[in-house]
Amino acid sequence: MSRIILSAETNPYFNVAAEYMLFLEQKPQTRLFLWQNSPTVVLGRNQSFSAECDMDFMNAEGIFPVRRFSGGGAVFHDLGNLNFTFFDREENAAPNRYLEILRNALRRVGIPCEFSNRNDLLYMGKKFSGHAYYADQGSYFYHGTIMVDVNLSMLSCALRPSFLKLQSKGIKSVRSRVVNLREITPSITVEQIREALIATFAQEEGISPVAITLEQKATTPTIQDMISSKEWIFGETPNFAVTFSRQLCFGIVTISANIADGRITYAKIHSDGLVPLDWSACENKLIGMLFQESMIARQVELCYNQYKHSLTDAHFMPGV
Repeated sequence: MSRIILSAETNPYFNVAAEYMLFLEQKPQTRLFLWQNSPTVVLGRNQSFSAECDMDFMNAEGIFPVRRFSGGGAVFHDLGNLNFTFFDREENAAPNRYLEILRNALRRVGIPCEFSNRNDLLYMGKKFSGHAYYADQGSYFYHGTIMVDVNLSMLSCALRPSFLKLQSKGIKSVRSRVVNLREITPSITVEQIREALIATFAQEEGISPVAITLEQKATTPTIQDMISSKEWIFGETPNFAVTFSRQLCFGIVTISANIADGRITYAKIHSDGLVPLDWSACENKLIGMLFQESMIARQVELCYNQYKHSLTDAHFMPGV
């Protein structure tokens, strides 16, 4: 297999699964994987979507929620972003060399940059490339993003928690000022950055700049089903406590919950509706559910409708 691999897919579950498949294939030489995702929020292994994102916005915009294997902060991907991954055996891992390849590739297209103390790449103090790494059983990868023409408005809305109050034991992202490379060089494209990376990597590794392409129809990583499952996406969430409010069909409800291993262990519901309701049965139904705000709201509305139908109409007349 070539040491340069391109993904032809923009499905983030395929790409993250393909990345992990390549990670498991320990090879004696460094390999480079380049890929792009449709609008996606990718969280680090030890993060909570509730603490990092506006899930209502993500659902409305069709933004994929993805949890990766490595640590690091929450990142937004779209087709204006290029993702890269360097694979090595753990004993050969050389982050400084990968950073130098990235910097030399950017010099090819006339963009100077500097390293931050967190291994991000910066232009005039603004981040356009964030990085993380992962190692397990002798395998190692170093990966990150390069923001070329990312939708910053969508990024800003997606990476903004919607909850009123949240106490999380997970790792929260460190927000940085960001910049697109198109703001530095208006004519730059993702394709130019990709070609510059391929050429630079090939030159510095002394290999031919020939890449192979991964396609869904020819390659289906066995782990893809797992990383696209709700259990992986939401069940890996660190323990936290949350209070949030929702406008439902009958009024505003405020829900407090404790979450462990991604599932609700305690719930308390309050409502501003005119009719006093006993929410204890509904609270019990929430116990054990995967924590997803929209699913909780749906369950509360379902419980309300069931309760409403069990009572006489007089209970729901104004002033009663």
